[in-house]
Amino acid sequence: MQQGHGGKGRGVTSAAGHMRGSFHIALLPLLPDPAAVPGLRALPLLVLLAASQLSWLPFSWGTAGPPPRCGAALLLPLPLRLPFPSQMLVLVGLVLCLAPADALTAFPPKFQVGKLNGDVVVKCNTSEQQVTWTQNGEPEPMAELVAEGQTLTILGLDLPAAGNYSCWAGTVLLDTTYVVVSSTREEGMNVSCQAESYRGSFRCSWTGPRSAVFRARLTRSDGSLGEWVPAASRRGRFSASFTDPSFCPFAEELHPLQLQLEGFSDTSYLNFSIHFFIRDIVRPDPPQELTVQRRGEQLHLAWAPPASWPLPKSYFALLYRLQYELPNGTQVDKYVEGAEETQLQEHARRVRISCQDPYANPAWSPWSAWQDVDAAQQRQLRAR
Repeated sequence: MQQGHGGKGRGVTSAAGHMRGSFHIALLPLLPDPAAVPGLRALPLLVLLAASQLSWLPFSWGTAGPPPRCGAALLLPLPLRLPFPSQMLVLVGLVLCLAPADALTAFPPKFQVGKLNGDVVVKCNTSEQQVTWTQNGEPEPMAELVAEGQTLTILGLDLPAAGNYSCWAGTVLLDTTYVVVSSTREEGMNVSCQAESYRGSFRCSWTGPRSAVFRARLTRSDGSLGEWVPAASRRGRFSASFTDPSFCPFAEELHPLQLQLEGFSDTSYLNFSIHFFIRDIVRPDPPQELTVQRRGEQLHLAWAPPASWPLPKSYFALLYRLQYELPNGTQVDKYVEGAEETQLQEHARRVRISCQDPYANPAWSPWSAWQDVDAAQQRQLRAR
C-alpha cells in the first residue's frame, strides 16, 4: 500500500497506487473543496467579496467554459470591470456558496469518534470485497485516505476530514459512517434536572452550541440502562424527559441516577454525564384553588396541594409559604405546615402561595398567581 505525500496531500490512495484527490493549480491561493469543511459549500468567492469593495475585479472568468463551481481553484488573470449590480450578484453568489450543506438534524445511526491528528479506520458493513468511498457525497474527499477492500483509513484526522463517509458498490449505497473529532468540552452545558414530585419522572435541560444535536440516556436506580432519547432543541437550549420505572417513592434512594449526554457540534463529539437523586431535584408545582374569604376582621385562606403531588398527604407532607401584601405595599410571609387553611389578622390587599417538601428541602415551587382580596370578595358576593 502506498501513501501519497507532498505536504499533506489530500486524496485517496488505492491498492494500485493511484492518487485521486482535490489538487488544483492556480494563480490565486488554493481554495477548499466543498467536502473539506462540513457545513459549508466552499469559500472560493471570498476573493470576490474583497474585490467587490473596489470598482473592479482583478480577473475574469476567461473566454471559454462556465464559471468554476464552488470549491474549484480560480485561474483568472484577465482584468474585468463590473458595474455595481454585477457586484451585488457576486455577493449573492458568495452567500449561496456559504449556505449550510446537509447540517445534522438528528443523531446519526452509525458514527465513529477519533482523536485529533490520529488515524481512524472506517469499516464498510458489506460482503462486497471492493468498494468506493465518498465524503459528504463528494467522490474527491479533502482528506488523506488509504482504501483497502472494506476498510478506509483516515490518516491524521482533522476537522476538514470529519464528516459522512459512505461506501458504494457502483451506484448502490452500502453503508454510511459519520466520523467526528473527540472533544473534552463540558463547560457551558449547565445541565439541570427538575421533578414535579416523587413519581420517578423528570425533565433535564442544558445549553450547547446551536448547531449541535444531542441524545440522552438514563442509568436507572436499579442499575439498568434506559433507551437513548433524542433531545429537543431551541436556540442552543436542549431538553429531554425521562421516567425511572424502578423508582419507588416510599423507599429510600440508595443509588443516584446517572444521565449521559452525547452530542455532535459541527464536526466535534460531545460527551457529558451527571449523577443525582430524585429527592434533590424535586420542585413542586404551585398549590391550587387558593380562596380568600373575609370573616369579620379576619381573612380566611384555603388551598389545595398541587395536582401532581403524590398521596397520601400524611406521608408526602408540604410546607406552604403564604405571601400577602399590606395596603402600604409591604409584603409579609407566613409559613403553614400540615394544614391547608389559615387565618390572617391583618388587612391584606392581595395574597399568593408556594410550597416545598419540608424534609428533603428542595427548591420552593413557583408562586401561584396573586389573588386580589377585594376582587375575591366581589366574586363571592356575585356567586351568592
